[in-house]
Amino acid sequence: MPGLRGLSSPLRFQIGKATEAACAFLERAGGRLHVMKLVKLVYLLDRLSLDRRGIPVVGGEYLSLRNGPVTSEVLDLINAGRLLGESDAGWEQCVSDRRNHEVQLERMPPREHLSDAEIKLLDEIWAQHGGKDQWQLVEWCHRHCGEWTPLPRGCAPIAVERIAQALGKPPELVQKLAREAAELNLLDELFAPA
Repeated sequence: MPGLRGLSSPLRFQIGKATEAACAFLERAGGRLHVMKLVKLVYLLDRLSLDRRGIPVVGGEYLSLRNGPVTSEVLDLINAGRLLGESDAGWEQCVSDRRNHEVQLERMPPREHLSDAEIKLLDEIWAQHGGKDQWQLVEWCHRHCGEWTPLPRGCAPIAVERIAQALGKPPELVQKLAREAAELNLLDELFAPA
């Protein structure tokens, strides 16, 4: 079935949520963040949401890279300003192009995609990690994200089940999460605007 990527796939990437979450982190940082720090914060937001709610906030493809886990699509947005095949969700108007390994907040988007519960999770991630620089955050992820695979170069996918297992979720909950993610991906595909 188109759009159904199998049990190991996370939820479909939500570009509107990713834009609002990145902008919220940028706003809390005073308008500017190192790219690596922003990518880690968004990944940790999804990880916390998986732990607490059983679903990510942003979704997408999670990868192990040399400097820790990331959400691939967020890194692509930062590097290119948009995603191939995605309708513009305001990223280009809200987040600057990458300059000297940093991005800055150009304008705060209206909150249309993130729920109050997701903003609370975002605030919790910021309270825990906002004071860390990018290298401290990389080191924290290396020590605390058991789903991450150390790599000298390249990347390796991180299945959502592996994140759940690293969070200590029981196997039956991990399988349920994977099934629900696949079902939601299918519903997203079926009800996506033409």
